[in-house]
Amino acid sequence: MDDSRSDAAGSHHATRTPAGTIEAQLSANGEPVLGLYLHIAYHHVMSSFAGMVGRREVTPAIIGLLAMLAEHPGVSQAKLARLMGLERATVGTTVARAITAGFVVRQDADARSYTLSLSPRGERMLRTLRRRIAAHESAAGSHLTVEERRTLRSLLNKLVYGA
Repeated sequence: MDDSRSDAAGSHHATRTPAGTIEAQLSANGEPVLGLYLHIAYHHVMSSFAGMVGRREVTPAIIGLLAMLAEHPGVSQAKLARLMGLERATVGTTVARAITAGFVVRQDADARSYTLSLSPRGERMLRTLRRRIAAHESAAGSHLTVEERRTLRSLLNKLVYGA
């Protein structure tokens, strides 16, 4: 992707973002390399995540888990994995970390199954995260208008879920 600009004398200079330079090497026909931009955007957003949101207490995976359990208290791990669209083993690893951190409680439903819910500490963390995430999102999306952010969310939703 080339960005062009003219200097004071009217000379035309083509400039490229680093992503544009990489994309030009990877896509001879000029088609967008979406994975490249998603990867760079992820690193851009996550570069400030640890300091503003996670603070060595939570990861994006745990945040997603806490949010889903707030919506679906008492859910089984298998159903939680289906709701999140993830493999059960992946969710199991995150659940184990959240239990160890004291954010989630596991209760036996019967001899073969159990349910998951937020602990009081998990509920407090979720309230704290809402504040932290609002500030982080404002900073991370500072180059976009509110409407552009909504459009981006809609396009990413379509890319991931097809809807």
